[in-house]
Amino acid sequence: MFTKVFSAVIFTICTFLMCTGLMNPAYAAKVRVDQDVPLSVEKIPVTYVSATRLADSQENVLAVPGKRTILSAEDIQKSGATTVQEAISQVTGVVMHNQVGNAYEQTIDFRGFNGNPVSSTSVFVDGVRVNDPEFGFVDFDLISLETIERIEIIPSASAIYGKNAMGGVINISTKRGDGRRQVTGELAGGSFGRKRGTVNTSGVFGKLDYIGSFSREQEDGYRDDSDANLSRGFAKIGFRPVDGTDLNASFTYVKDNLEQAGSLPRDLAGSDPEANFTPGDYVDRENNFVRLTAKQVIPGGLTFTGNGFFRRLERESFLVSQPFTVGGNNSTSKNLSDTKSWGGTFQLTHELEVGDIRNVLAVGGEVAWNDFGNRLLSQSDFGPFNIRRKSEEEATAFFLQDTVHLFSHVVLVGGFRYDRSELDFRDLETPANDGDKVYTRITPRAGITYFLTPQSSLYFSYSQGFRIPTNDELFAQGTFGSNQDLKAVRSHNFELGFKSNIRSWGELEIAVYQLNLRNEIFFTCIACDFSPMDGQNRNVRKSRRRGVELTLKVRPNEFGDVVLNYTYTEAQFRSRFNISSTRVVDVGDSVPLVPKNRLSVTGTVYPVTGFSLSLSGLYASTQFLQGDEGNNQHRLAGYFVLNGRMAYEHAVPGGVLKGFLAVNNILDNNYFTSGIYAANRITGGGATQQFVVPAQGIGFFAGVSYRFESFPL
Repeated sequence: MFTKVFSAVIFTICTFLMCTGLMNPAYAAKVRVDQDVPLSVEKIPVTYVSATRLADSQENVLAVPGKRTILSAEDIQKSGATTVQEAISQVTGVVMHNQVGNAYEQTIDFRGFNGNPVSSTSVFVDGVRVNDPEFGFVDFDLISLETIERIEIIPSASAIYGKNAMGGVINISTKRGDGRRQVTGELAGGSFGRKRGTVNTSGVFGKLDYIGSFSREQEDGYRDDSDANLSRGFAKIGFRPVDGTDLNASFTYVKDNLEQAGSLPRDLAGSDPEANFTPGDYVDRENNFVRLTAKQVIPGGLTFTGNGFFRRLERESFLVSQPFTVGGNNSTSKNLSDTKSWGGTFQLTHELEVGDIRNVLAVGGEVAWNDFGNRLLSQSDFGPFNIRRKSEEEATAFFLQDTVHLFSHVVLVGGFRYDRSELDFRDLETPANDGDKVYTRITPRAGITYFLTPQSSLYFSYSQGFRIPTNDELFAQGTFGSNQDLKAVRSHNFELGFKSNIRSWGELEIAVYQLNLRNEIFFTCIACDFSPMDGQNRNVRKSRRRGVELTLKVRPNEFGDVVLNYTYTEAQFRSRFNISSTRVVDVGDSVPLVPKNRLSVTGTVYPVTGFSLSLSGLYASTQFLQGDEGNNQHRLAGYFVLNGRMAYEHAVPGGVLKGFLAVNNILDNNYFTSGIYAANRITGGGATQQFVVPAQGIGFFAGVSYRFESFPL
């Protein structure tokens, strides 16, 4: 199937190029010789992306040998998204599902990685990694959507970003004060008891710029016992004393309490999707995050950029589980954790231009210390169980990347990164479980881009990525679950693509990729029929991800635009292994929770100035459920969801008045984005069944905001 899709994509690209004359050698020569304007990024109106680990150098997106998706603050506002996951949900390559039953903790991963057991996507905010240092997941609800200036999505591993980014990178930049001083207030509400209030301010005072934001959000939830309460605060101050010097400091505070409705047996989910099978689950967090950033332009084409950070995340979670035996009592566990992280990144960039050759060299280093302690209190039919542990991680890295523009139509990129992570685990209840591990890895990257015309390019890239095992996978459960002999997961990534700006009215981007993996980590229970304590994390020798991604943006005039995103993903095991004593995973079996086909289409019309009306449809095909790695059970059905949004903006004396109305799941479809095969010991007599998480039914969300503006001082 993949070969057919690959051939069709290549045929489509070649046909398009030949029909437009772009593969005609005489035409190519004419572009290079006869045109007065070279193909440099400075001469062509283009979209820019970050070209280095820290954003001190920008590059024409057409020149980058790899797929890039850019979402601006305006794009996010137009989409009507209320969470980071919603803003990203229709991007190509996304694997998205909900495993906990609320609107704020949906799982996001890329290119066939489903976030289980650990996310393979790294998320950075203003150059600082924000993945949980112990488990690798991302608390997206701790990121304020209204403070985001720009999101860059970089699929597949990129050497300069380091470990745990095999699926890709989400690079988020927050806003700064600019232009007029303003104060904006917004009130919004809607279905399921949802209420939101925000106030933000920004501006410039001489050489100082500032931004501040506070939001409060509440929701009863679309499931029983799925309430949400979130408070977020953000402040950033910038200082540009002279040309070439830029300093800023930011502080983020988030306090949230989210109830988690969890999964339901398939029959119950169909008849009563609002039900809660094991009520009482919740997570309560308090996050404090400080970031300092400095940038200094140095004579001779040099630029120094650096940042430092401190983060403290306190978490309390409570989980209600099914009983271990039929007819037994529900099991409960309470987990208390306190994580402290600090560190920094520095980068020195040199730009040199000689004739038709432009070179950008970036070298840098990164260091982080993570200190996390956990206490787990469990109660089951077997009695109480107490775990107290303390872990430390010291991570260091060095990276180098060189980008060469040759003769205005060829771009070469090469680089590598060295990572070293040292893990130190202490079991305060059972010292015999203590352990230490060190992982090191050099990951290279290389790519080439060839400009066919000033507005279209072909590229090929190769890179490597890796993920180190988490503390839980290595140590945390003693002989059950943990495995101190685990190897790091490695990937070899190949990508071929085409990008084009279609005159002034469209953009086309096609990417074909393959990721070959070694030592992917899965939980196996080979002798569970004889010993229920056999379960252990083990390395799978070979697995693979490959697929096709297509993005088409069309805006024929000022009255409307259309965005189409299509993804074909094939995620497979490439070696045979036993997931249990009776279940075998064979070569060619699909990785669960990864739909092969995903299509989204968004159309927006602008009938009059300030008014917009949009419809967005998303289709995802069938997928195997978690726990069915051998692909022997029924799949989770595909689904289609249709959302709509209407917005109006009007200038009034002293400011701008805005209003919006969003309707989600207009067709009120009853569908499920994730599921698992598990024993039902409460109502199913211990039989293995499908457990699924129902998606939200039809609902609306509406709000109004007013922005007061004044001229800067």
